[in-house]
Amino acid sequence: MKNKFFTKTSRALCAFFAAAALFASCKKSASLYPEYFQLDNGLSVFVREDHKVPLAYIEIAVRAGGVTQRRDNTGIFHLYEHMMFKGNSMCKDSAAFQKTLSELGVDDWNGTTGEHCVNYYFTIPSEDLKKGMEFWSAAIREPLLDQKEFEDEKKVVISEIQAKYNSPGTILGSFFNKTFFPNAPWQLDPSGAVATVQEASLDELKSIKEKYYVPNNAALFIGGDVDAKEVRRLAQEIFGDWQKSDFDFNSECAVQNPEPFNQTRFFVMPNEQVSPQIAQILVYYRGPDADFDRASTYPLDVFTDYINDPSSIYAKELWDDKELKVISGDYVGGGYSTRRRTGLIHFYGTVLEPEAALPSRVKKFYDDISKSIIQDFADEKKVIGKKKLLEMKKSRDDRQIIAAENFQSLLSDARGWWTLCDKDYCYYRNKKMDAVTDPQIAAALKKYVVGKNAFVVTVVNPTVYKNLKKEFDGLSFEEVKKENAFWFNDKE
Repeated sequence: MKNKFFTKTSRALCAFFAAAALFASCKKSASLYPEYFQLDNGLSVFVREDHKVPLAYIEIAVRAGGVTQRRDNTGIFHLYEHMMFKGNSMCKDSAAFQKTLSELGVDDWNGTTGEHCVNYYFTIPSEDLKKGMEFWSAAIREPLLDQKEFEDEKKVVISEIQAKYNSPGTILGSFFNKTFFPNAPWQLDPSGAVATVQEASLDELKSIKEKYYVPNNAALFIGGDVDAKEVRRLAQEIFGDWQKSDFDFNSECAVQNPEPFNQTRFFVMPNEQVSPQIAQILVYYRGPDADFDRASTYPLDVFTDYINDPSSIYAKELWDDKELKVISGDYVGGGYSTRRRTGLIHFYGTVLEPEAALPSRVKKFYDDISKSIIQDFADEKKVIGKKKLLEMKKSRDDRQIIAAENFQSLLSDARGWWTLCDKDYCYYRNKKMDAVTDPQIAAALKKYVVGKNAFVVTVVNPTVYKNLKKEFDGLSFEEVKKENAFWFNDKE
């Protein structure tokens, strides 16, 4: 609790000493980025030393998941992730697997399957670093893939999938994916479909292992109370004989439609979790894909920082428009999402009094953004300006310094960028953003937003929707519901 007699002077002094301590701490850090090296077999290794506590974090990841799925095998990477915990050459079954984890002193372990990555991780006492690396080597290279465990785990995965079917977030996300990315919506659905998981075979899992679980498609992320030179030695000793392949990850990713609509489409989704006093409005555009137009990602990232500032011109204009009834500048924003083949740009706002002509206000929100505010930025009638760009750079620098003090956060970021792009994107993204100018932002907005068709959706309480249904229908809003949300219920 703050002392009520805490003076401005004492606050300023504390801020000064805190900043000085942070600066001194960062000077001691080798870098704002993890150390990187690559084995001859292509395995990438990211290391971050942090000797505050005697713990070591070990994560291994492969580029796989949603983007490597086909329509007929969705969910199989999710299923394989589960099977990784069911025994390997070191552990004869899942019970032995758990026992080994316990003996290693593991307190936090898990695995996840995402759109672009499957990863496995735990934290152990740093004195057991070698044992921990050997453990993951056996798990990823020599899983048992037992038939009985496989049939049992199918039920677990199916249960996880079915549990999401009634989630409003899953329903809207699934509908969006199949509408916005009709070429291959299953590549944005790492959980998968029940039918394909039920029909999966062990032979399919073995094929996944041989094709995707190879060193030149994998990376190690190690941090904590470790020595980088020792990590390099151990990585070579433990993983050096892992055989590489000629696998090309990029060939697995579908090329999605760069312009999915021939006109802007409007949707409404009733959601009981939304208060009757508000409504949420979201506007989505197709953005640049990192695999094809990396240069446009940096100015859009900078623009993202700008429009999420409540004091920006963007936020102020939407808030000042009294007809929209935006709550405040804190309740508008948006941004660009970096992805290999499914880049997105979105804008959002939360408005009050939804029963007061909401459908018309949703269309006005879209018009204000697409035909006025963003158009002005694209034409450079409005600019962020050198002063604000410099302020934003300083804020990014501060965030980067703070993030560098948490080795797990730093490694998580590295894994994210390695997965979504490559190692270089991780190390050079901030420098590229620092060099962004207003004309570059204008060019990116012209290329991806101005004159483009959008996916516009408002999320409202069911009572509000019921009362306004005629208005929504009259303005050609399509309802999003469970029955029309999932791609696997549609004909091929």
